[in-house]
Amino acid sequence: MINPSTDDPGDQQRQRDGFWCVYSPPLIQLPERGFPSKHFFAELAFESAPHTWPAPTDWQRFRLGIQFERLWQCALTHLKGYELLASNLQVQGPAATLGEFDLIVGHGTTLEHWELAIKFYLGIGDTTQTNAWFGPNPTDRLDLKLQRLLSHQMTLATTLAGQNLLKSRFGASNAKVKGIVKGRLFHPYSAWLDQQWQYPETITADHLRGWWLTVDDFISRFTNGSQRFRPLTKRDWLSELQAVPVDERLPADRCLAALSSSREHYAHHVAMLDDNGLETSRGFVVMAPWLEVIQAQDQTV
Repeated sequence: MINPSTDDPGDQQRQRDGFWCVYSPPLIQLPERGFPSKHFFAELAFESAPHTWPAPTDWQRFRLGIQFERLWQCALTHLKGYELLASNLQVQGPAATLGEFDLIVGHGTTLEHWELAIKFYLGIGDTTQTNAWFGPNPTDRLDLKLQRLLSHQMTLATTLAGQNLLKSRFGASNAKVKGIVKGRLFHPYSAWLDQQWQYPETITADHLRGWWLTVDDFISRFTNGSQRFRPLTKRDWLSELQAVPVDERLPADRCLAALSSSREHYAHHVAMLDDNGLETSRGFVVMAPWLEVIQAQDQTV
């Protein structure tokens, strides 16, 4: 890991986020289906520290997935042995767009298609099953995302249109596919606290972990306690926080008050802090509509 090479806090965070994108453990563990193991990421090496990691062009319309892609694009301009050849390359079928290649990468003599995803899932019910993991937006579900990756997004290079495009642009009609999926799983708080983590076989064993609680459970567990929290906007969802200023370390009641003023309808992301303002864990505080959507999908609560 390379230490931040700038004194600007915003630049430092983007550099931490960039290295997090590269070196954090993958979420999905299916090497035989094109999802690299943690060893692939651990062996990636930078030629030099990138000095300018990209900032979002519009913070008001910040989209985490797009920033994740842009950080990887920047990283690939500095990784030894890899060359970014194209990004967001659309594949046109006879009547409609079939999709797009997130990244086309050169690695020696091999052409590669990298499909990127940044995902955060909360487990409820039988968490050994992929359909028991829901996003902060509960219409997003792990099993559905996996299905789309495997049946569509990661198969574009096998379509006739995809092969023709690769041949015309890069001189090769085949591309080795890699599914680059990073993120965190958030376990029910009691399971997280007892380290009784249960998750599907498709998940990497040392995945990044967090916890989740309902609003009522958050209040009953932490109100009048000594714990301090900081609400996380989406720009904070990647790398861990550094030392948080004293005035941003909120007790549970003030944290909830700050969260209630946001436009989020389903789940709020927060970091738990120690006495020095350093992040010790992070989790989601979920509201009733989040559970209601899941119940409507006939999932076990």
